[in-house]
Amino acid sequence: MKKVTTLLSTLALATTLAAQNLPQTERQYLSGRGCDDMVEWDFFCTDGRNSGKWTKIGVPSCWELQGFGTYQYGITFYGKAFPEGIANEKGMYKYEFEVPEKFRGQQVNLVFEASMTDTEVKVNGRKVGSKHQGAFYRFSYNVTDFLKYGKKNLLEVTVSKESENASVNLAERRADYWNFGGIFRPVFLEVKPAVNLRH
Repeated sequence: MKKVTTLLSTLALATTLAAQNLPQTERQYLSGRGCDDMVEWDFFCTDGRNSGKWTKIGVPSCWELQGFGTYQYGITFYGKAFPEGIANEKGMYKYEFEVPEKFRGQQVNLVFEASMTDTEVKVNGRKVGSKHQGAFYRFSYNVTDFLKYGKKNLLEVTVSKESENASVNLAERRADYWNFGGIFRPVFLEVKPAVNLRH
């Protein structure tokens, strides 16, 4: 019985030590996690209130609620994908961030929990992937090869309030609610071991 107890104790200790040494997925937030801890990014709105100049905005947020662009109610344009008179401003964002040297050799994804609506992303002046369309779900880009490790990096994001995709506008923009624009959910780096399970 004593041998069995000793063996079980040894196995438990070995399992605990192995678990402590397993690579873990990490997150590095570039924005705040919500409206109570927004992070200021550089911002330029192309039309409406406070447009035409570089300034600051809290991220995540809708730019209308931060004093930019044009408030617009979606139902006014119901059933029309590309109507005349629609508020069609864009928001251009810039944010500098550092990536620790310890992230080198791992897979680094840039994750947007959501933005409204068409979104184009560059890291260090290079486009990281195709334009994202649609406002209400997470999207990400593998930016492993775009980053400067142990140095500052520049994130540039252009968000269009209206989509180039008719079905997105009809599904998300033409309804009985206000149409907002902006990066309205958190943005973060997701750092995984180079070999990892996708799901």
